[in-house]
Amino acid sequence: MVQFVKTKESIAFMYDIAVLEEKYFRVFQGAYNDFRLRARTDYKFEIDPLLYDDFIDSFTKGLINCIILLEDSIPTGFLAYTTVPHDVIELFVIHCLGNEDITEKRRCLFEKFMEQTKSQRKHSVVSYAMLGVQENFKKDVAEFGFNFIDTGVVVFDIKNKQAIKELSQFNFTDLPIGYKFTPYRDIYFEELSEAIYNSFKDSSDVNFDARFASLDGCRDITHKITTSIYGRFLPQASKILLYENRLVGFCLANVTGDGIANLPLIGILPEHRGFKLSKPLVKAAVLDIIKLHQGGIVELNELNASLDLSLQSAVKMYESVGFIQSYRYSQAYLPRG
Repeated sequence: MVQFVKTKESIAFMYDIAVLEEKYFRVFQGAYNDFRLRARTDYKFEIDPLLYDDFIDSFTKGLINCIILLEDSIPTGFLAYTTVPHDVIELFVIHCLGNEDITEKRRCLFEKFMEQTKSQRKHSVVSYAMLGVQENFKKDVAEFGFNFIDTGVVVFDIKNKQAIKELSQFNFTDLPIGYKFTPYRDIYFEELSEAIYNSFKDSSDVNFDARFASLDGCRDITHKITTSIYGRFLPQASKILLYENRLVGFCLANVTGDGIANLPLIGILPEHRGFKLSKPLVKAAVLDIIKLHQGGIVELNELNASLDLSLQSAVKMYESVGFIQSYRYSQAYLPRG
């Protein structure tokens, strides 16, 4: 346990920082449930976090790590992260009750996190999506050596009849000679994994998910998407771009339990870029997602995608399809070593 003492108006306040353990399970529930209540509003979470019992179950199984902040032996804040997969340390959230000394409390938790992960960071990158109010902690995180990618979430209004009408009028047969779209099937698994690797190995995504830097890592990503680990996979709406029957591009689609459809990965092999293929690829996926919704197969409340806002060509492409920016956040990352 680490203790931090702060003097304010001649009164000493002491913060104890500890790794969560069974003796704290009962009293920690209040701080965790306070976070759950604010997850969507304050932290911009798209889906509700785990119920408390499920969180504790994941913690005891080693799937989630948790550091807590105590005041008078009562947990009033916590930091949760995972080291699964092994080459990425993903920090989920830093949350504290109230706003008093909030920066100091976050910093105490973060210092303990850096201490706890010191050996793992020699071979793993650290990824921290600073959603919602966590953006206010950006300056402090930067002092620990983190860099940032300005990330945006764009949304397509599935109730916009005019935008849907324009999509339906697009002629997908007007692709350049030799190209065509087809729904995802398992026979494309290996080709898709290779295409993801070749599309993302030099991208900013590698900074916060090292799996993109290796073919095996991309196989893991492909497996988790296509087997619905990251949300219900939509193979019919997930489009594969073929050139002379060889996979050269992809736009994958899934949906969460809260009815939020997402395009988690979009890419075209470098040698096939510049032919204006991204826009029809995304349009084809979006149109089929909407058809699934209108046919009652998938119940949707939203359709979105995330992107690096420094890539203006990608921003313009999404805008041309009918997406609008909903919000932005800082994707913090610390390179391995």
